[in-house]
Amino acid sequence: MANELSSLRAELRDAGVFEHRELRSWLKLAVMTTALAGSLYGISQWGVLGALLLVPVAAVLSTSIAMCGHEGSHRSFSASPLRNAMLTYVAFPLFSGLGALYWRNKHDRLHHGHPNVEGLDPDIRPFPFVSSKGDHERCNRGEQWFQRTMQRWAFWPMSMLMAIGMRRASIVYAAQYVREKGIDRAWLLEVTCMTLHYVLWILVPILIWGPFAALAIYGSLWGLVGIFLALVFAPAHIGLPIVNDQHRDWLHQLETTRDLELPKVVSIFFIGLDYQAEHHLFPKIPHHNLPLAAKITREWCARTGTVYKSEPYLHALVDAAGFIRDAYKREAVSAAEMREAMRPPIMPIDLVVG
Repeated sequence: MANELSSLRAELRDAGVFEHRELRSWLKLAVMTTALAGSLYGISQWGVLGALLLVPVAAVLSTSIAMCGHEGSHRSFSASPLRNAMLTYVAFPLFSGLGALYWRNKHDRLHHGHPNVEGLDPDIRPFPFVSSKGDHERCNRGEQWFQRTMQRWAFWPMSMLMAIGMRRASIVYAAQYVREKGIDRAWLLEVTCMTLHYVLWILVPILIWGPFAALAIYGSLWGLVGIFLALVFAPAHIGLPIVNDQHRDWLHQLETTRDLELPKVVSIFFIGLDYQAEHHLFPKIPHHNLPLAAKITREWCARTGTVYKSEPYLHALVDAAGFIRDAYKREAVSAAEMREAMRPPIMPIDLVVG
C-alpha cells in the first residue's frame, strides 16, 4: 500500500507542493493581525455599536490566526523547525490560550493517527457529544441522558464553549504533563505563554475599560471563535463512517475525510483546512500549495480507482448536522465493512457494452 502512495507523492513533489512559501505566509499572517488590531481598536472607540459590528470580524480573524498555529504544529509553515515552533507557541498558547502540548497530543497524534476511529479520535467525541453508539455506551448516565435528549439541537449553540473547553483541557494536560515528564523547556514555554494570554486579553483590558466591558468582549469574541472552529472542523469528518478498528494504511485517511468546496474568498480564512484529504495524507504540505495538491490528488485517485470525497461546503455542513442528531444510536463499522460500502457499484455487462 505504501508503494502505491509513493507514485502520488512523486507527482506532488515534482509539482513543488512540498516547497515552503514562508514569506507569503508571514505576509498573510501580518495582514490578518493588523486587521484584528484595527477591529479591536474600533471596538474600544465605538462602544456597543462597534462591538456589534466588529466582534464577528475579529472572531473570524482570530480563528484564522489560531489556525496558523495548526500549520506550525504540523511543521508545514516553514522549513525552519525553530520558526515552526515559534509560530505554534505564539498562535496557540500566547494568542488563543490553547496549549501547544495539548494540541500536539490531541490533534497531531490522536486525530491524525486515528481519524473517525471509535474510542481513539477525540474529535468525534467532543464532550459531552458522541458520534457512535459505542462511545455513547462508554459515557456515564448523565452524559447518556444529554446525548439522547439534547444532542440533536445543542451541538451548534454549545460550540460557543469550545474555546473555553479546550483551554480547560490545555491546563489539565499541562498539569498531567509535569507529573509524568517533569518541568522541561517546552512546559515552561507553554505555561508562560498561557499566563501571558490571560494577562494581555483579560487583566490589562479590565484595568483600562473595567471588568464588564473587558469580559464581555473576550467572552463574545472567543465564543464566536468556537462556532467558527466547529464550522471548519465538523464538516470535514462528521457524517463520514465511524469505524471500530483501523487498517493502518493511507487509504483510511481518504475514507474518513472530505474536501470542502468553497469560494476562494472564503477559502482564504480556512488556512488549508478545506483540503482535508490532502492535508491528512501529507500534513507537511503548506496550505498555499493545497489547491494544486488537491487537483493532482483528485486526478490520481480517478486514475487509480481510489476513493476521494469532495463536496460543496453547505452540502457537507448539512450532512454533518444531520449525522449529529442521532449519532449516539449509530453503530461503528469495521474498516472492511466501510471499504465494501464505499466500493463503486459494478455496472451490468450489457449496459457497459450497449
